[in-house]
Amino acid sequence: MTAPALEAWQPELREVIATTRSFTLRSEIVGGAFAVWVTVPPGYGAGDAALPVLYVADGNTQLAITAPTGSLMMMHETSPIRPFIQVTIGYLGDDARNFLKVRNRDLVPPGEPFPHQMAAHLRPRVERGTLSEEQYAAILADLSHSAGDRFLAFIERELHPRIAERWRVDADDVGLFGYSYGGLFAMYVFATASPLFTVIGASSPGILSAQSEVFQRYDRRIAEGDSMLPPRLHLTINDSETSSEFALYRDLSHNYLALVDRIRRTPLPGLRATAEVIRGETHGTGIVDAYRSFVRSCYTVRGHDPRTELAWPAEPHPN
Repeated sequence: MTAPALEAWQPELREVIATTRSFTLRSEIVGGAFAVWVTVPPGYGAGDAALPVLYVADGNTQLAITAPTGSLMMMHETSPIRPFIQVTIGYLGDDARNFLKVRNRDLVPPGEPFPHQMAAHLRPRVERGTLSEEQYAAILADLSHSAGDRFLAFIERELHPRIAERWRVDADDVGLFGYSYGGLFAMYVFATASPLFTVIGASSPGILSAQSEVFQRYDRRIAEGDSMLPPRLHLTINDSETSSEFALYRDLSHNYLALVDRIRRTPLPGLRATAEVIRGETHGTGIVDAYRSFVRSCYTVRGHDPRTELAWPAEPHPN
């Protein structure tokens, strides 16, 4: 008897992630098109309440990781999180095939010092044949012409209005989560005082210079006495990054600690921030736990586990 053969199958997204729908949106501000995946929480169709919306960067790699995780966390039997609509932003076509290059354009702040560590970090991939010379040069070129300001304007002025028109969005509960360069972008958004976001998660943010635009803009707000209420902030770092064999990640962790120190020494008025060290994970594997840490801390119903988290300003001790 002949065994049946495996046949190729191209499933629709809804057959894999049932509550997610995919869209495209061309940006006049950025000058390119984006893939947009919208994931509604379980039971969305049965209610009429406005819900938080959470924007997530790096959709081509993070949609399949974060969206189902968030949905499962909403159904946690003992520690559920508040339901939210997740909008994951990525790329399509040639941009999807070259997302490592294109994301540098969108996630790195304008004027960010050139990360020489990144050039050295990627060079071995060329020597191994996993990255061509042309791809290597293109990635570095986009790092020299970054436009995170235009990507932010795309979210604020082009994408968010479309989302708010079509789904039940709470205008006063808008979040942003990013990892690595997505975390750098999230901190840039925090430091620039975007009026859209009320919650921001920055995990292993790719700050690779002591002269980062994140530091410059944050310091300027402090010096000018900015009294605008900042978003709720949650930060994470992977423990192995601090002692990684790769200088890139050691530099990242050094600047992460400088960021935490800056925020603790000179917090913006009204800032509520938390931070957590992700145990046993590397930069390449920490995304799942980083996302879970952010969601648990900022969207929890019954309170996050205080044993693993640092918070400031410190909670007052009972007498």
